[in-house]
Order: sequence, then structure tokens, then C-alpha cells
Amino acid sequence: MKEIKHFPNGFGSWQETHFEIVSEINLELIKDTPSGIIGSTYESQGVGGMYELAEDWTDEFELLNEGRLWDGEFFDEIRQFVKDRNNFIQ
Repeated sequence: MKEIKHFPNGFGSWQETHFEIVSEINLELIKDTPSGIIGSTYESQGVGGMYELAEDWTDEFELLNEGRLWDGEFFDEIRQFVKDRNNFIQ
């Protein structure tokens, strides 16, 4: 059964956020030893785990920022969001 996706800020916003989150995840993955949730997810689930992580974090970021009008801080907010999520200890 196909999932019906909700885009709280529209698909364009979701797509831009997804691109930026994937870019941040990739910066961690290219390190000699990726750390945090990114590193452990890649180690245990491979590329498929990265797809799921990027989608989940994009959905979460978009929902947290529903209706927000950005004033130049978008990239800094994404960077901090990924850093905070990656370092989250379960």
C-alpha cells in the first residue's frame, strides 16, 4: 500500500529541506569514522538506512517549522538540527 505523504509547507519546501539534510548527512559520512546516529545507522543498515533517516529528519524538520517564514537562517537551522539529532543519545 502506498503511503500518502503530508507536506506541511508544500512539496517545494520539503524537497529543499531534504536536499540540505542529505548534504549535512553526507558531510558526516565522508569522515574517516562517521559518528553518532548517522554513523551507527550507516554501519547497521547501510544506504537504505540513510534514505530512511534523511526522510524521517526532513519530515520532522518540516513539521517543527510549519508555516515559518525564513529570514536567512534556514541553512544554520538545518545544520544545527542535523547536529542535534546526530548527537542524540538513546
